[in-house]
Amino acid sequence: MNLRLLAAAATAMLSLSLVAAAPASAGNRYPDTITLPNALIAGDVGFQPEGIAITGNTAYVTSFADGTVVRADLRTGRVEPFVPADGDGALGVEIAGPLLLVAGVTSGELRVYDRVSGQRVALFDVTDTGLVNDIAVAGSTAYFTDSLRAVLYALPIRGRTVGTPREIPLTGDYRLAPPAAGVFNANGVVALDEHTLVMAQTHERSDGSGGALFAVDVRTGHTTRVDVRGGAIQGPDGLVLRGSTLYVVQHRVETVAELRLSHDGTSAVLLRTLTNDGLDVPTTAAFGPRGALYVVSSHFFTPPSDAVRYEIVRLDS
Repeated sequence: MNLRLLAAAATAMLSLSLVAAAPASAGNRYPDTITLPNALIAGDVGFQPEGIAITGNTAYVTSFADGTVVRADLRTGRVEPFVPADGDGALGVEIAGPLLLVAGVTSGELRVYDRVSGQRVALFDVTDTGLVNDIAVAGSTAYFTDSLRAVLYALPIRGRTVGTPREIPLTGDYRLAPPAAGVFNANGVVALDEHTLVMAQTHERSDGSGGALFAVDVRTGHTTRVDVRGGAIQGPDGLVLRGSTLYVVQHRVETVAELRLSHDGTSAVLLRTLTNDGLDVPTTAAFGPRGALYVVSSHFFTPPSDAVRYEIVRLDS
């Protein structure tokens, strides 16, 4: 960490233990929105949130700007620094028991932290040419997607013990789309069961449509495109699974699609879409208290700045 980042982080820790939250709606003590602290990030670039993971009343949110991770109290709206700037950005974040896992974007890093203290437990540099994007935990393994390479990174985890990561080449229906604006290969991912993941691929067209979902057998790396009926998935990003219901964050059209997924993950039916006026290029989501869905409003297509109000938005699902 350079001196500028260190000074900014120290100042923020002293002055930003409380961040404004929107008033809770009638009969609900949880804030509808929680503002993320731009002042934690050095320079006039804003927080630039990306990933979110929730346990109980606590949300962990990553910064694409510099790898900072904050911890937010969903009941009070209080936001505090948790993991200081890494120097490289962060995307997906996931909870694995006592550990917090973070995807390190183009640094090629799989980052592992203690979920209580924020201390680093392990760090693995797995690629020089990839982009580590999102994370799903299935059984005793965490799987990290790569948006530039057709592979998954499998990281064994047992309690606080972390093994050595290995690559799983992806075969079958999934193909890398050529790099272009609006193309995000291997974007969000969730675990359907111990052996099956569901993974999103964004390939946007000018009207905001495009993209696909794939079921992935982690034992072989074989992928099967999910047959979605009842409507098209548009710009899929983060994924959330609750039972057999899959929620797909659609960042370009600023909605969350709700689908009923088959038992093997190879087909789905679009049921409805959820939205909120506070969403501006939503990227990821996670379920929190009272069954509410908390969505990161990234403002990804707005030039990053401290003038931008980056937020977590609460949706009643």
